[in-house]
Amino acid sequence: MTDRSIACMLITHLPVKAEVRRYPQLRGKPVIITESYGSKDLVLDSSAEAHGVRSGMPLAEAMSRCKEASLIQADAPYYNNTFDKLIRALELRSPVVEKDGLGCAYVGLEGLDLMYGGEARVIASLLQTAPTEFNPRVGVAGGKFPAYVAAVTTKGGRATRVPKDAAGIAAFLKGLSIGLLPMSWANKSRLHRFGIHTLDQLSALPESAVQAQLGAAGRRAWLLACGVDDSPLTPHQAQQVVEESLTFPSPTITWSPILMALSTLLGRAFARPEIGGRYIRTATIESHVYRLPPWVKRFGFKEAMGSRDRTMSALKSRLDSVTLPGPLEDMKLTLAGFTGESGIQANLFSDVRKQEQLKEMMRQLESLLGGKPPIYQMKEVEPWSRIPERRQALVPFNP
Repeated sequence: MTDRSIACMLITHLPVKAEVRRYPQLRGKPVIITESYGSKDLVLDSSAEAHGVRSGMPLAEAMSRCKEASLIQADAPYYNNTFDKLIRALELRSPVVEKDGLGCAYVGLEGLDLMYGGEARVIASLLQTAPTEFNPRVGVAGGKFPAYVAAVTTKGGRATRVPKDAAGIAAFLKGLSIGLLPMSWANKSRLHRFGIHTLDQLSALPESAVQAQLGAAGRRAWLLACGVDDSPLTPHQAQQVVEESLTFPSPTITWSPILMALSTLLGRAFARPEIGGRYIRTATIESHVYRLPPWVKRFGFKEAMGSRDRTMSALKSRLDSVTLPGPLEDMKLTLAGFTGESGIQANLFSDVRKQEQLKEMMRQLESLLGGKPPIYQMKEVEPWSRIPERRQALVPFNP
């Protein structure tokens, strides 16, 4: 067996717990968090008090089962930021932290017992990284899957250690549902039709028979059911970002103050020492909307931007086709995708280069003016005409 030691930190129902932390008046009440998929409204998460409500359920069905529930539109950026803070806290305890979806993270424990004075103290330190009301669960094992199963099956605020020997792992996994396996719903349904409902029933089958029925996914499921998971930890790579924000004096839906605020935030961001001389590839605008769900727009740039004016010009042209959902209460700008070079390649011939410069100038003017700029050029029409007005004509400039 492997000598690795991996901890799984699990926070169940993170969206609900994050909302209760933000709005304490929701504590102990039925809460349903909804998200929209096209024209459908589905349940993203629900509190324990919302009896009969499950994740993925249509909102109409959920409300029929729990009519007194408070409805909250999902705020994905807030949930991700909340979990990212926890990831950063875990990275202060261990150099190897893998983020695996919202609310789940794996932590490498090798060598930490010597620093903390034993594995029990390491686990206690991990539990302390999350707020108490989040009720974090920790499972410790030699692989990611058994550590995850240990975290799922333990109580909130507690930790469970899976035995290191093969017999102990088999005893721990015995009787647990195959629903814990990371495999498709179709394959799980197929196993249920074969009468295989638990992990020990699956591990009792020959590996070749499972692989013959389900292919590579079946072989991996069989290994996991036996408690074998040699997949490596992939350390979380924190993306460097620059954030700036402001609050409007009053909710506004007019583009003039919104664009002015965006220009101000860009000026602040490009003045930050973290950017100094570098270029950015993406910009994200987030705003709270008066009595409506948050509004988030992410923009990617084909050409890296290295100044406030160029970035503002590009964003303004993209925002011209955007319809605001309602009055914005604030604005947060996040710049990311830093690069050291602009990535612009010079042209070989000067005439071609001038032509490209003219095209770029026209694009910028079009972005600033919100339409075709009033620039014209003289074209010969009838140079042989005896009437001067027929010899040349003004036509829109199009380089």
